[in-house]
Amino acid sequence: MRVATFMKYVLDPEILSRDFALNPATGLPTTTFPSFQFDPYDRIALEIALKFCDTIAGAKVVSVCTGPDAAQDRLRETLAVRADEAVLIETAQPLTDYDRAAVFAGWARTQDFCVVLCGRMTSDTDSSEAGPLVAEMLGWPLISNVVKIEQRDGRIACQREVGDGYEWIFIDGPFVATATNAPGNTPRKAKLQDVMRAQRMPIVRVAATDHLQKFNGRGLKTLRAHIPSMVRVCHRIEGADAAEKARELAAHLLPLLEQKPARSRSLEAVS
Repeated sequence: MRVATFMKYVLDPEILSRDFALNPATGLPTTTFPSFQFDPYDRIALEIALKFCDTIAGAKVVSVCTGPDAAQDRLRETLAVRADEAVLIETAQPLTDYDRAAVFAGWARTQDFCVVLCGRMTSDTDSSEAGPLVAEMLGWPLISNVVKIEQRDGRIACQREVGDGYEWIFIDGPFVATATNAPGNTPRKAKLQDVMRAQRMPIVRVAATDHLQKFNGRGLKTLRAHIPSMVRVCHRIEGADAAEKARELAAHLLPLLEQKPARSRSLEAVS
């Protein structure tokens, strides 16, 4: 049994705002001190996969990433927490989530995976495309918001988060699952001996262009990315009593409220 975790190589979500900027020509982030890691939800997906395979003899976890050569360092971190294999689908060009899913699905068709896990959303674009797209492209069912996977009576059982708690879904055959956070699936820390072992392990490298396939679908396309300009103004409300302060506050707020209808009319004219 082989379980794949589809990891996204993203800019560190904890980066300081002063180190973050957008390239006006490409709309892509640029940083003074770039720091990249795997998406937090994808790391949770890896932890769920590891716990699942720990209970099954002979089961293997394969961490897969589409990204540049530098992503090898992060793949070695997955090996250090006891992933069995790591695969880099290498591309120097940034891919949309749609193209990432197409590349991964094209490659996964050549493998013998029974489960594909990824995070429920991405931290860089807040997109939740990866899981549904991979499931559609592979022709597999999708189970969302999974927090735990077990094997019961020869079948795979997935515990997923729902509005009023959790539910269990039993499934036969291969499937795709998106992972979400829960108290029991905090990503583990690597031990020193495992970090040293991971440095000696090979990473399989394949070219993204060899597996990019065209699927019927449109996906999402970002037309423009920008950092909103923000102006903060502080007003001190003066007044001898509460009534006078209320009148003064209303005098400041009314002009702001009156701007909304005009803005709405301008938006309607554009549409």
